Amino acid sequence: MRRRMAGFGEAGFLPFLFLACALPVLALTALLTPPGQSPDEPAHLVRADSLLHGALLLTRKPRFDPGSGKVEEQVGMKIDAGLLEAGFGATTQIDGRPVVTTADAAQLRQIPWVHQQIFVSIPNTATYFPLAYLPPAIGLGVGRLFGASPFICIILARLADAAAYLMIGAAALAVAAYGRALLLAVLLLPMSLFLGATLDQDGILVALTCLACAGMTRGTPGGRKLGFAAFLVVLLAKPPYLPLLGLFALPLAWPGFWRRAGEVVLASLPVLLWTVIVVLFISTPFGKPPYHPGPLYTGAGGVMDRTDAAANLHILLADKARFFTLPMHTLGLFGLGLMMSLVGALGLLQIVFPLPFYLLWWGVLAFTLIAGLSSRPVTLPWPVALLNNAAVLAVIILTAWLIILSFYLSWTNVGMDYIDGLQGRYALLLLPFLLLAIPAVGGWLPEWVAAMPVLLMGGVDIGYVPLKILSFYYFH
Repeated sequence: MRRRMAGFGEAGFLPFLFLACALPVLALTALLTPPGQSPDEPAHLVRADSLLHGALLLTRKPRFDPGSGKVEEQVGMKIDAGLLEAGFGATTQIDGRPVVTTADAAQLRQIPWVHQQIFVSIPNTATYFPLAYLPPAIGLGVGRLFGASPFICIILARLADAAAYLMIGAAALAVAAYGRALLLAVLLLPMSLFLGATLDQDGILVALTCLACAGMTRGTPGGRKLGFAAFLVVLLAKPPYLPLLGLFALPLAWPGFWRRAGEVVLASLPVLLWTVIVVLFISTPFGKPPYHPGPLYTGAGGVMDRTDAAANLHILLADKARFFTLPMHTLGLFGLGLMMSLVGALGLLQIVFPLPFYLLWWGVLAFTLIAGLSSRPVTLPWPVALLNNAAVLAVIILTAWLIILSFYLSWTNVGMDYIDGLQGRYALLLLPFLLLAIPAVGGWLPEWVAAMPVLLMGGVDIGYVPLKILSFYYFH
């Protein structure tokens, strides 16, 4: 009873402390970051705006490229030319960085609605199921309803996204039965907050993943249903994370396992159906600047200008060891940078922090994992519990491996001997599931103690993160 009351108390104050730390960072980030300075933000803007026109599926059509003389497939949606112009922002290159000058700020605010719809190809976001774009779409719609300019509409869309991030994150901390310190750390990472305050849907997906894991920690049918619902939204946007759905069948040796496994199979069907629709009707190869194939390519020479999943799959199958050596080689080359961008590489990956800042956040994350040993209740015999922990860890590793390989097939230039396009933020959707990989050793550390370092870093970030954004874009 005492432990239950302690848990209830922690669940009561942590959501409010999360709001106190996250709200200032989200609001200032949404207001200070120039439009277009978040990963693929113009494409996310087009996708959010498309919901206002009822477009669940975007349009795929051929386009003649007069430069190459080829007919190429493109997929996208029409958008007001003024809104699109505002979505790219206005900056001036000074000392190698995009600075918003007084003239740039004035120009951006004066961009009008053109009321001329132009088609924009967005192959990188067209494949996402659009449910996570509802908050920014609502922000855009409210702005247009009240006659706001395109720039103000984008700010309102960001603020709506931030509000949704706050609500989902607070709900996750309120629902979780244990592991709240780790969930709090993931939600307060500078990278998570930056994504949550811009139009990149990954911020909402991070919050939904935390909510899904929080529901699983309850160990009740209602908690599992909540987790299913939250994570299905994530999977419809990010099908490569589908193996993680298998964790909802846990524990492995417990009454009702086969029923839970059947529910997992049924829940995966919408994701698989959406994936088939994407492959057949939406997905197109990514256009690339002209390039020569990499050293692993053994076909006819020449210049390429597209990705080619079939060619890179052939390269993997030609030497099956590459399924493992290429990911390991890539992590060896870029592992440190990926770990840094997991914590935070803001803007278009240009705003980085001093190394001690990353070391502190890595230490906080490690501490919350260690604290999870105590916070997780003992409910299974230890051999069964360790088997489940090992299964969770294996599924997380498998998912990470499949995600890495997916970038070789979908993004990397043909024949390269490393995998291109990986970013640390893709691991944010894996971190919350480590809660289920932590063994339970009994309560010896209150969760509020585990949360203190997270809150200290979150408090520092209230001033530090907006200041980094402000100095990068506005000081010159």
